[in-house]
Amino acid sequence: MTRERVAILRAGLALGFVRPRVACIGPTGRDAFYERWLADGRAGDMRFLLHHVKARLDPRTRYPWARTVVSAFYPYAAPPPPRTAWRQELRGRIASYALGRDYHAEMGERLAQWARAIEDALPGVRATGFVDTAAIFEHEWAARAGVGWTGKHTLTLSEDLGSYAFLGEILVGAEIEPDPPVADRCGSCTRCIDTCPTGAIEPGYRLEPRRCISYLTIEHKGSIPVEMRPALGEWVFGCDLCQVACPWNRDATSPPDERLAPDLRRILSLDEAGFEQRYAATALARAGRVRLARNAAVVLGNTANPAAISALATALHQHDAPLVRGHAAWALGALQDAGGAAARAALEAAVGDPDPAVRAEVRAALGDR
Repeated sequence: MTRERVAILRAGLALGFVRPRVACIGPTGRDAFYERWLADGRAGDMRFLLHHVKARLDPRTRYPWARTVVSAFYPYAAPPPPRTAWRQELRGRIASYALGRDYHAEMGERLAQWARAIEDALPGVRATGFVDTAAIFEHEWAARAGVGWTGKHTLTLSEDLGSYAFLGEILVGAEIEPDPPVADRCGSCTRCIDTCPTGAIEPGYRLEPRRCISYLTIEHKGSIPVEMRPALGEWVFGCDLCQVACPWNRDATSPPDERLAPDLRRILSLDEAGFEQRYAATALARAGRVRLARNAAVVLGNTANPAAISALATALHQHDAPLVRGHAAWALGALQDAGGAAARAALEAAVGDPDPAVRAEVRAALGDR
């Protein structure tokens, strides 16, 4: 099997995967933890985490033929430096992983090729690849295989690559010599915990997703809690802050890219056709037009820039989604000190909005609770 193992790992490297490693498949032993996690409601709007629970805890319950997990990094570019003038320019910020084509499609194709290469190397053996949409605890298997260790921010880290990478897994129906796990090298460092503006990263390698900016801007379907909105800062989709703070990412950075710093007014004004044309093939499709516009409204409210008032007023009076109109009302309320009469006038003109949630946001923004 040594020759076949080498061929399998080399096939992954040839397809752009990094640090391919192997783990024996079996129970994760996370049953009690995951049950408590779900019972605490930490899945939030991520209802998919309630599905196939047994398979997440032991993949063999759904894939009884599987004997081995091959896990690997698929790197993406580090984020560019933050724009210091985002408030003046009315630009948001998108997490670096979302740049370009949706990684689910790109990785899915490459994992399928890798799985076919494994089946060629091991005739009669089944192999199936998974991106992060499958019921597979990807970080658990990456840690077991020695791709890296799970950091305090709950992402997988390695000494040479840091954490700017996706994880891919391939279940293989054959025994392959496993790799040893690597040591946890977070030590006493708490930079990721300290830098999180919402306190989502808790001590003890735990994350509260419902406070995470990535969750709030991507997975959360409803109104963003009012107390969390200022903490979103400039983030309109995802967040890189805990990774940027991590010493294992050192000074990794990329050149500025306008695609990661979109004009918030343009996002707010997109119709379905415009959204599809611009974002359908990207990871931003996960949020959809309405949620992305909701996020843009919040970030405009965080700019303290009166130049945002016109776009927000238009959204409050004309946007088809009550969710967006409500967040535009909040943002106008946040800009009253900066824009004074114009922001207040826009709010007063919307007191009769047909949606009760929007009316409540308008009243709150006007100080009439």
